[in-house]
Amino acid sequence: MSTERRITKLTFRGFWARIRIGDRPLTIYKPCYDKKTKTASGWIASKPGEEYSVCWKKNDVTEYAAHGKVYIDGPRRRGNMYVRGRDTGWVVERGVRTAVDKERPFIFSELTTTDDDNALDQNIPTEPGTIIFKVFRVKVTSGPREWKGTPSDPFSTQVHEKSKKAGAHITKIGDERKAVAVGTPRDTKPFTEADRSPYVIFVLRYRPEAILRARGFMPQSLDQSQGRANDGGDKGDNDEVQAEAEIAALRAALQVTVASLSKRKGAKLEDVEADLARKRRKVKQEEVIDVDLYFIPGEVIDLTDL
Repeated sequence: MSTERRITKLTFRGFWARIRIGDRPLTIYKPCYDKKTKTASGWIASKPGEEYSVCWKKNDVTEYAAHGKVYIDGPRRRGNMYVRGRDTGWVVERGVRTAVDKERPFIFSELTTTDDDNALDQNIPTEPGTIIFKVFRVKVTSGPREWKGTPSDPFSTQVHEKSKKAGAHITKIGDERKAVAVGTPRDTKPFTEADRSPYVIFVLRYRPEAILRARGFMPQSLDQSQGRANDGGDKGDNDEVQAEAEIAALRAALQVTVASLSKRKGAKLEDVEADLARKRRKVKQEEVIDVDLYFIPGEVIDLTDL
């Protein structure tokens, strides 16, 4: 049995950050801390249809306030909260705030494809599967002001089939609902001149479980590691669902790698795909599986764009 400690939050430069499903914090895999860029990062497993919350806190009482900005799937800001210097409790952002007492929830979703050419450049997420949270040190300069809300224009959850992003996950912005009222906003300014840049950045990349397992980030499930010794009544159905999910994720990973290979070679994507297809047919005829045909020898497969 593995004794590896389960990590559910990133702790860096006096701040904590985590993602929750309800009250359950998600496990963070492969945490990384970069002092030079003041960035802490990691990977989490996402499941379409689940609502999630972005949670953060300041560890100690400080002479400065903290302003947190959340960006999801690209440069559009989805969260905009601040805490006073004496506050050390968790800030929980469950969605885009459209009013003091209303929100649109964050929901994991799956990118689907279409052959409609009108979707080629329509509202496409630039960084699907990425949650970025930036903390700025600030000081309050004035009292309460009018609440303006946060723009809630969602990215499209459908992309053109040529984008090669099928199977990736994205965040859907749900329907507006009532929420616990938040405090009225204040005007702030940087705590020092150096604080015009983020004091700390947290980056959490979410992917299907199958992709995290394929990359070795997430351990194999207990059933898989024990060879599914205990047969259940619905074992066949569960196996089929799991297999379909893993196949979809691996196909998506292959699509990203082929697109990257095409770019490096300076060749048309269609030509690279056709060449790989010819090699696969040859392998099939010889009844031999050679993974080197799919990738350049010695190549590191990067799925961060998936």
